[in-house]
Amino acid sequence: MTDGSPESTDAPSRRGRRIDPFRWIIENPGTVDLIAFGSGAFVVLLFSVGTASFNWWTLFSVPMIAAAAICRVRPLLGVIVIGALAVAHLLVNQPVVLGDAMTFYAMFCAVAYGGRAVAWVGMGAGFLGVLCQAGYWAFVSYVTEYGGPLQAALAFAGLVTIGTITIVAVWALANLQRARVRQLALTQDRAEQAVREREQRTALAVADERARIAREMHDVVAHSLSVIIAQADGGRFIASQHPEKATDVLGTIGETGRAALADMRSLLGVLRQEDETSFGPQPGPAMLHDLTERVRAAGLEVDLEVDGALEDLPQALGMSLFRLVQESLTNVLKHAGPGASAAVRIRRTAQQLEIEILDDGQGTDPASDGQGHGLTGMHERMSVFGGTLQAGPLPSRGYRVRAVVPLDGTGRGGQPAPGQLAPGLPDAVAAPLAPTPHPPRPGGDPR
Repeated sequence: MTDGSPESTDAPSRRGRRIDPFRWIIENPGTVDLIAFGSGAFVVLLFSVGTASFNWWTLFSVPMIAAAAICRVRPLLGVIVIGALAVAHLLVNQPVVLGDAMTFYAMFCAVAYGGRAVAWVGMGAGFLGVLCQAGYWAFVSYVTEYGGPLQAALAFAGLVTIGTITIVAVWALANLQRARVRQLALTQDRAEQAVREREQRTALAVADERARIAREMHDVVAHSLSVIIAQADGGRFIASQHPEKATDVLGTIGETGRAALADMRSLLGVLRQEDETSFGPQPGPAMLHDLTERVRAAGLEVDLEVDGALEDLPQALGMSLFRLVQESLTNVLKHAGPGASAAVRIRRTAQQLEIEILDDGQGTDPASDGQGHGLTGMHERMSVFGGTLQAGPLPSRGYRVRAVVPLDGTGRGGQPAPGQLAPGLPDAVAAPLAPTPHPPRPGGDPR
């Protein structure tokens, strides 16, 4: 339990910033080698100076040990520097020095950490070093007092054999290390790819949820404001002619506003990730009668006809059904013109659910810019359930929206897959129902 002091609040962050020494060693090979081999070279130099034995042995050993610090990060450069020093000390008649051990380390790093060409250079340098050492000792065996051609040949063959076995062993160990490095790199790449895919899935889910919330907000705001505007316009006339009836108009406006506010609170609660976001029942088929009553109160005559039971529809399908009818009636209020009426017909069978909304208004609204999102949202809602939607003006007068959603054998609709985005709509779905001199305008909701 913390007391709120800076020490207590900063403790978790300090623990989170704690450095893992083993991880640091793995992730910083150049720094580790610089410290290790630099310290080794310094110790050899210090020992030589302290014992007054500074000579050719020290002059070559110190730089060869120091050059090993770059072998893992710059394997080709390390092979060149150490190989050149190894040949140089032979030329000054200094056959073996402590730094010669670094030749095997340089070859190991060339094979394990370098490319194919660097590996071949490292192996070639190793064999060149073996031949140089074998040739040097064969020459020494030949020119000594008790030496001769046989002794020289035996020395050369023995050193080449031992050197070759050593080089092959180093090559095998280096290949094991190379495979391990590749495996670690592959594992890291897979982990990073998994993180990227998880982030992409999260981003797609967020985009899908935002699109769903945007459709809900559009339906709530467009419908409710259309009803309120219609009531307010009619209320001015009623207040001047029949003041006693203005109370009913104001009551309808208040009820519509409160319902819209409750829906918006629920949607905004999702954005805020509140635990409780349900301020009322979710829209569904049971609320269709209330919807038509509100639309009638706004001045539009609506006839609702339902053939079949809708109570056992899945919640998602029921809400999409309600939103489809709500958006269609909202479009009638906004675009059908004065004196229009509408009819909502819902028919359910064991195979499909059919929704049809008709009006006898002016068809396509000439004042509409065609940039709305109502029909787009309807298409997306129906396509999620594998359904189709047709919308367009009728040949003579009016407008029709018709949606068909397939149901399974029990008469229940399928649930949309989690995070499913609406697939692309076929051209036939977006086409008008019949030829008309006033075709829907492209780019969005013609209503």
